[in-house]
Amino acid sequence: MITVYYRTDDGIACRELETGEAFPARMLWVDLLHPDETERALVAALLGLNLPTRSQMAEIEVSSRLRADGHAAYLTTDVLVGSETPDPEIGDLTVVVAPGCLLTLRYSEPRALAMFAYRIQNQAQLFATQEDGLLAMLDAIVDRTADVLEAIGRRVDDLSLQIFRRGPEEQTIDRRSAKPGRKRKEKQLQEILQGIGRAGDMNHKVRDSVNGMIRLVTFLGPILTHRLNNEQMKKFKALDRDLRSLSEHAQSSAHETSFLLDATLGQINIEQNAIIKIFSVVSVVFMPPTLFASIWGMNFHAIPELSWSWGYYMALGVMVASAVLPLAYFRRRGWL
Repeated sequence: MITVYYRTDDGIACRELETGEAFPARMLWVDLLHPDETERALVAALLGLNLPTRSQMAEIEVSSRLRADGHAAYLTTDVLVGSETPDPEIGDLTVVVAPGCLLTLRYSEPRALAMFAYRIQNQAQLFATQEDGLLAMLDAIVDRTADVLEAIGRRVDDLSLQIFRRGPEEQTIDRRSAKPGRKRKEKQLQEILQGIGRAGDMNHKVRDSVNGMIRLVTFLGPILTHRLNNEQMKKFKALDRDLRSLSEHAQSSAHETSFLLDATLGQINIEQNAIIKIFSVVSVVFMPPTLFASIWGMNFHAIPELSWSWGYYMALGVMVASAVLPLAYFRRRGWL
């Protein structure tokens, strides 16, 4: 699909371009979304550009993703797509800065570009010049990335509260019955692990996007420096600072996510150790009674207790006492 944004007397409008149709006058931005080979070749021929194919956009070499060819700069970076969905992904976005036109080529639908399109149609002054439009587009991508990082931070904070605090309702359930409380705790820990995994995966994708944008801005600096006025230069430097700040924030979130993962695994180990402790105590409790039962169960004639009329009750009492005494000792030492 070819969408063209162009200036009108009332501001900035857009429309889809049919195959073979000429570009409108006062064109500002051409957006290629999921183009087939015919559409890609048509736009490339009309604008005199060497647009990359989808496989070329996916290349990881910096020299392939960021290059200048004649008077046009081809900038390919990673952008986060579907951050509100259960399965976010990284999409490739190519921005072409050509004389008199700004072009984007993409096979995904990042929300940042939708935000940019909405902004320029409601605030035409954001696209007063091509440089203003490019800076506004990059700013929209940075803003969207910051929003996603804030959402990740809130999610990580919620997970931290779930790991290190237990509500009164859960404690009440534990007092009433250990079994329902343990089942709920196991389910909660499983949900926390899944939440940490999703937060870590999202944060990893954001870091890839931010690092790609940092490389893009660094590459674009020498190209734009002589074309920007003082106000535009301030915006460009602010973009660079914001991206580096986002990179540090994403790194901090990654460390916190890793810490929460270790803490959750530690709590799982504590739960497992508690179960093992129960089995250990039960084993120790039954060992002395088993010893006495084994002794009095021997098939020897010279066992004096066999002839006692109250020997059976004495043996039961000894076995009960040998089980109770270890329990009392463990409780006194604080092991139970």
